[in-house]
Amino acid sequence: MQLLQQMVDNLPLLVIQLDTGPRLRCALASGALLELVTPHGADAVGRDALDLFGPTLHGELLALLQQSAQEPAVPFTWRVVDAQGNRRVLDGHLRTLTDDTGRASGHFIDALDTTAYHETMGELQFTESRLQRFVMASSDGIVVHVNQQIINANPAACRLLASTPSAVYQQHFASLIAPEYHATYEMLMKQASHEAFECELINTQGARIAVELIGRTVQRHGSFMRMAIVRDVRDRRDAQARIRALIDNLRMQKDRAESADRAKSLFLSAASHDLRQPIHALGLLLSSLEALTESPRVSTQTLEELTRRMAASLDALSRLLNSLLDISRLDANAVVVHAAPVSLAAMFNELADDLADAAQSKRLRLDVVPTDAWVQTDAVVLRRILDNLVSNALRYTRAGRVLVVARSRGTEVEVQVWDTGIGIASDQLDGIFKEFYQVHPHAPSSGGLRGLGLGLSIVQRSARLLNARLQVRSTPGKGSMFSITLPRAEAVATPPSAHTPIIRDSAPKDTPRRVLVIDDDAMVLMAMQQLLQAWGHEVWCASDADQAIVLAISHAEDIDLVLSDYHLGDGIHATQFIDAVRACLARPVPVHVFTADTSLHAAQAIRSLGLSLLHKPVRQDDLRRVLQQVDP
Repeated sequence: MQLLQQMVDNLPLLVIQLDTGPRLRCALASGALLELVTPHGADAVGRDALDLFGPTLHGELLALLQQSAQEPAVPFTWRVVDAQGNRRVLDGHLRTLTDDTGRASGHFIDALDTTAYHETMGELQFTESRLQRFVMASSDGIVVHVNQQIINANPAACRLLASTPSAVYQQHFASLIAPEYHATYEMLMKQASHEAFECELINTQGARIAVELIGRTVQRHGSFMRMAIVRDVRDRRDAQARIRALIDNLRMQKDRAESADRAKSLFLSAASHDLRQPIHALGLLLSSLEALTESPRVSTQTLEELTRRMAASLDALSRLLNSLLDISRLDANAVVVHAAPVSLAAMFNELADDLADAAQSKRLRLDVVPTDAWVQTDAVVLRRILDNLVSNALRYTRAGRVLVVARSRGTEVEVQVWDTGIGIASDQLDGIFKEFYQVHPHAPSSGGLRGLGLGLSIVQRSARLLNARLQVRSTPGKGSMFSITLPRAEAVATPPSAHTPIIRDSAPKDTPRRVLVIDDDAMVLMAMQQLLQAWGHEVWCASDADQAIVLAISHAEDIDLVLSDYHLGDGIHATQFIDAVRACLARPVPVHVFTADTSLHAAQAIRSLGLSLLHKPVRQDDLRRVLQQVDP
C-alpha cells in the first residue's frame, strides 16, 4: 500500500478527495502537482478546503460545487504560481461521489499540468492573430480556396475583383482566370507548384487585371487548402511597356543617327565637290580678268559677262551656306516661332522680286498670282519655306513655268507652288524630305550647283514648327505641286517695324551715302571700301572700336549709315561699343551688323540693341537695300 502511494505521489497529476461536510475536509491528497495548491511538506489530509487551497482557489472551488449539482463532471482551469515564481496552469474536473443509495459521499478533484499546452496555444493564437492582421492589411490580394471554392479573401483581393467578401466566397477561383491562361494554371495546380505565374483575372465588372499568382499549399485543422497570393502587376507591365518603347525609340534614334552619319558622309563628299566648283569658277574668272587687264582693248560686254558669271558663282556659294545655316539652326532648336497676321501679298511681291532673275536666266515664267489673303504664322519661317519651294521648282524645271498661288480653304489658306519640271516618282515622295536626299543626284548641275538635298528637309522641319500641313503631288515628266496650309488671319494695319529697313520708293537706286565701315579683317575692309566707292558712296573705314569712335567724332555731322562686323578680335563684339559710336554721331542713323556667327546668342545680343542683323556672305541686292535705308 505504501509503495502504491509513492507511485501515485510521483505521478504528474493532482488527486484530491474532499468530504461533504461544511468545511470540506481533505480525505485524500496525492500527486506531484499537490505542492502547487498547498504548501510543500504539509500533510493535506484532514485540513479543510479553505486552509488547504487558500482564499482564491477556495472561492473557485465553491463555484464549481454549485455547478456539480447539475453536471456529473465540472471542468476547471486553475492558474497558480510554483515555488520558483513561475505561472502554472492546471486543467481538471470536479466530480461529486455518491454511495449506493445515491447520496453524496464526497467530492473528487483530478487535474493535470497543462502549462506547456496553454503556452503553445497562446503562441499559436498570437501568431495567427498577427498573420490575420498582416493578411487584412496586405496590399497584395490573398485568396484561400479548397478545391477551387473560395473560402476566404482579404480586402485587397476584394478590391482587385471589384466584389464583396460574401460574393467572392461563392465563386470558383479558376473561373476568375482569363480563358487563355486556364491550361497553364491547371498544369501548375496539378504540380502543386509554388512558382510565380503571370496571367489576367476578370473581375465582376468585366475588366481584365494583369496579376502575378503565387500558390501555396497550407494545412489548417487537418484540412489541406490552397492559398493564392494575387499581386497586381499592371504598373509593372506599364513600366515594362514604357521601357520597351524607350528601347525601341533609342534603337530607332541610333539607326537614325547612323543613317544621318552615313548621309552626312555622302554629303561631305558632295559638298566638297559642289563648294569647290564655284570657287574653281571664281578663280578662273579672276584669272580671266587679270589677263584682260593686259589686253589693249576690253569690251564692256565681256566684262559684264565675267561679272555676271562671278556673281552667279557667289550666289551659288551663298545659297549653299544659307542652307547649311538653316539646318544648323533647326538642329540646335534655335528657331523661335512668333505667330502674327502676315500679308501674303507682301510676301508674294518679295518672292517675285528676289527670284525673277533666277527664272529669267533659265528662260522660265515665274507667275505669282496676286492675293489679298492674310495668314496667322511666323513671317520669317514662312518666307524660308516659300523661298526653298520656289527655288527648288526653278532648279528642277527645264522649260515652262513656275506658279505661286494662294487658295482659300474655309478657315485656312493653302499656298501652292506648281512647276512643269521633271517630277518625282511615287516611291521617292517619302524620301525627298530627308536631309541630303536628291531625286536625281547625277543630273546636270544648274547654276554651278546641283544642290545638296537640304531644301525640302528645311521646308518640312519649318512646317512642323508652324504646325502647318505640308503636301506634295507629282507626276514624273509633267511636274510637281508643293503646298503648305495655314490658318487664315484678319487683315491688320501694319506700321513699319523699328527694326525693319525702310526704303523710299522715290529714292533713286544707289543714292550716294556717307558710310562708316567697321571690320578687323583688312581684306574685307578694303573690298567693302572699293565696292561702296564704286557704287558712288563716301566711305570711312575703321579696323577696331577705338578707331571707329574717333571717326564717329570727326565726322559726326557727315555719317548717315554704319556697317559693322560683329567679331572684331580680342573678344570684342560690336554690341560692346556700338552704343558709344552712335552717341558720337549728330543724329540717329541706321546701324547694320554683319556676322558669320550663326549662334542664337549672337542674334539675340544684336537684336536686343535694336540693330539690324545680316549673315555673311551678304548678297549684293541685300547690301544695296540697306544702303538705301534713310530712317534708323
